[in-house]
Amino acid sequence: MEKTTDPAPLAAPTPAADLAPAGPSSQKLGVTEKVGYGLGDTASNLFWKTFESFLMYFYTDVFGLTAKSAGTLMLVTRIWDAINDPMVGYLADRTRTSWGRFRPYLVWMSVPFAITGILTFYTPDVGPTGKLIYAYITYTLVMMAYTAINIPYGALMGVITPNSIERTSVSTYRFVAAFCGGIVVQYCTLGMVGFFGGTETTIVDGVAKDIVVDEQSGFFWTMVVYSVAAVILFLITFATTKERVEPSVASESTFRADLRFALTSLRVHQVLLLGLTLLACLTTGMATATLLPILAAYLIGSAVSMVVRGVAKKRFADVSGPSTLESDFNDLISNRPWLVLFGFGLFQLTGLFIRGGAVLYYFKYYCGDADLAPPFWVSGSFAAIAGMLLTKPLTRIFGKKNLMIGTNFSVAVLYASFIFLGPDQISLMFAIHIVASFIGGPVPVLLWAMYADTADYSEWRSQRRATGLVFAAATFSQKMGCAVGAAMTGFALDFYNYSQPIEGVDQAQSDVTMSGLRMMMSVIPAAFLLTAAGCLLLYNISRQLEQQIEADLQSRKQSDWPET
Repeated sequence: MEKTTDPAPLAAPTPAADLAPAGPSSQKLGVTEKVGYGLGDTASNLFWKTFESFLMYFYTDVFGLTAKSAGTLMLVTRIWDAINDPMVGYLADRTRTSWGRFRPYLVWMSVPFAITGILTFYTPDVGPTGKLIYAYITYTLVMMAYTAINIPYGALMGVITPNSIERTSVSTYRFVAAFCGGIVVQYCTLGMVGFFGGTETTIVDGVAKDIVVDEQSGFFWTMVVYSVAAVILFLITFATTKERVEPSVASESTFRADLRFALTSLRVHQVLLLGLTLLACLTTGMATATLLPILAAYLIGSAVSMVVRGVAKKRFADVSGPSTLESDFNDLISNRPWLVLFGFGLFQLTGLFIRGGAVLYYFKYYCGDADLAPPFWVSGSFAAIAGMLLTKPLTRIFGKKNLMIGTNFSVAVLYASFIFLGPDQISLMFAIHIVASFIGGPVPVLLWAMYADTADYSEWRSQRRATGLVFAAATFSQKMGCAVGAAMTGFALDFYNYSQPIEGVDQAQSDVTMSGLRMMMSVIPAAFLLTAAGCLLLYNISRQLEQQIEADLQSRKQSDWPET
C-alpha cells in the first residue's frame, strides 16, 4: 500500500513551493477523463457498498460470528488505520514516477485489493476461534489495501485540475459512477449469491420462497466477479487520467528527519494516545467496568511515550534540517476547515452505516420479506444520482457549506420519520427513502470537493501542499465513521437481543428486537446526521474566500513561470 522517496519543504518557502506551472486554472477537462476518473470509484464501491450492505449480515448469518464479535472486530481493526492511513498519504505525497505521484497506486494495488476482498468473503472450515482470527486478519488486510489504493485515488482529484469548479464537476462524475457501482451491488448481489450458491424452493408461512442452499460459496464467488471487474476499472482510470498539478523537485528532507519528528513530537503522541483511548471506549461500549483499565492503559502509554521521546531525542541528536512530516502534520491540525470536515465525515458516515447495516435485517424480520431490500437500495441509489446531477447549479446558488447543512438536516428529518411506519407501509417507506436519497445526492460530491478545497486552503496559508496527507486523513475519518457505524450496528443488534440463525435456520425475533430495528432505521442515524450538520456551522471557507484562494494560488504559480 505504499511507495517512496522523501521530498521536503524549502528552508524558507517560496510561493507555490509545492507546485510547478500547471496551466490556467480555467482549463476544462474532457468528458473521457472525467468518466475515466469516476470509474475508479465504481471499482471501489463494488467492495465498499458490499461491506456496507452485506458484511455484517455475512459475518452474523453466514460466516457464524456473533453480532457483538463482528462489531468489535470492525472497531479494533481501526487501530492499525491510525498509523496506516497517514503513512500511505505521506508516502504517496513523496512518490516520484514518470506516471505521477498518485496514478501508479491504481496499478500497484488493484490486484492486492481484489485478492483481499475475495478472502474476506471466504469461510474457512475451522472452529469459532479460528474463524474469528481469520476474520480479523482478512478484514484488516482488505482495509489496508483499500487505504493504499483509495487515498491516492482521492488525492488524484486534487492534482488533475487546479480549478475548484472543475473539481466539483469531476466529483459529480465520480459519485455518479460510484453510485452506479453501488446499484450493481445492491441489485445483483443477492441474486448472484443465489446463482452461485444454488437455491431450493421451500414453504415459509404458507408462501413458496427460494432459499439459498450454500450462501458461503455464493458470497465467495460473487466477490470473485466483483474483484475482477474492479481491477479492470482501476486500470481504465489509470489510463484515462493525467496529473497536471505537479510537485516541484526543489528540495528533499531526509527520512531520518521525519522519523525524528514522529518519535519525539509530544503532539503526535497525544493525538495517537487519545485516539486509541476513544477507540477502546467505543469498543467496550463505554462500560463502567472497563473505564478504569482503559485509564490505566492511557497512563502507561503516556509513560512509554515519555521514554520513547527521551530516547529518540538522544538517538537523533545528530539529525539536522527540517522535517516535511512535521510541517505537514502542523499544517493539517491547524487547518480548521479540514478539522470540521473530519468531524462531519465521522458523524455522517456513522449514521449512514448504522442505517445501511440495518436495512437487510429490517426488511427480513420487521417487514417479513428480505427481497424488498434490493429494490429499496436501488431506488434510493437512482434517486441519489438524480440529486447529484443538480450539485453544480445548486452549489452556484447556495454555496457548498449552506447546501451541505440544508441537505443533511432535511435527510435527518426524513430518516427520523421511519419510527412512525408500520411493517405493512412499504410504499411509504420507499417514497420517503427515495426523497431522502434525492436530497442527499449532492453530499458526497460536495464533501470530497471540499476536501480538495482544504488542501488549497492549507497551501494558501503555508505555501506548501500535502494533498496526499489531507486525503489520507480524510479517508481515515470516513473509515472510522463507517467502522463505528458498522460496529454500532453489531452492538445495537446485541443490545436489542437479536437472535441469529442456528444451523442456517432463522429464529423468531422479540418485540424488543423489532423496536431496535426501527430505531436503527430512523432516530439513531438521524441524530448522527444532525450532529454532522452542526459541525459544518464552524466551516470557514466561504464562496468569496474560495474564489480568493484560487486566484491567489494561480497568481503565485504564474509569477513563478519562466518567461518565454
